[in-house]
Amino acid sequence: MNTNEYDIRLSRGHVLIDGGEGLLLVDTGSPMSFHELGRIRLCGGEYRVPASLPGAGADYVSDKVGERVAGLVGMDILGPLGARIDVPGRKLTFHPSTEGTAPVPSGVSGLGYVFADMTVAGRPARVILDTGAPVSYISPSFTEGLVAVDHVTDFNPMVPGDTFETPVFEIPASFAGCDFKMRAGHLPGFFTGMLSMLGVDGVVGMEIFGRMPVVIADGEVRA
Repeated sequence: MNTNEYDIRLSRGHVLIDGGEGLLLVDTGSPMSFHELGRIRLCGGEYRVPASLPGAGADYVSDKVGERVAGLVGMDILGPLGARIDVPGRKLTFHPSTEGTAPVPSGVSGLGYVFADMTVAGRPARVILDTGAPVSYISPSFTEGLVAVDHVTDFNPMVPGDTFETPVFEIPASFAGCDFKMRAGHLPGFFTGMLSMLGVDGVVGMEIFGRMPVVIADGEVRA
């Protein structure tokens, strides 16, 4: 039995694994982890973590993802362990092999965010790779002249009332040699400003992770 390998289950587009002490939300968009017991046990190791994060504890996350979740695994654990996140194959492997993969222009910031380069609407874009984002987001400059194909409601504990609505656009995109139509919306202005300060054009989650295995290890992204 490979103790570094965990089955992925999806709920409302969120990546969950069973850590043995409750379900864990796998969230590469979160620099920090938490667990209601104050610890996370993975791959034979134990990590001391807070019982909750500001505005987001087990009850809050459980309500949003539609499953009873005990905690969240963020980049403070995922980064040092390294992870191969294979949503199509429903497997998450820690301490992954990089055989058969190629590096994508990318990096992990000192704040714990995973950055990667892709092409959106024929233009280069730097995005945060976020498994916790069933809905992806891009700067409004990439959707100028486009007509929305949908509207969705999303959540974030930092937004007043914790929910917001956004139009959704279909945009030609390319990542790691894969061309596809990306569905993406717009973040509230506050977050768009934060991304701009980070030099980032958007946040992309399941639009990429749902299409291919992605390896995040040793401070880089491979696919």
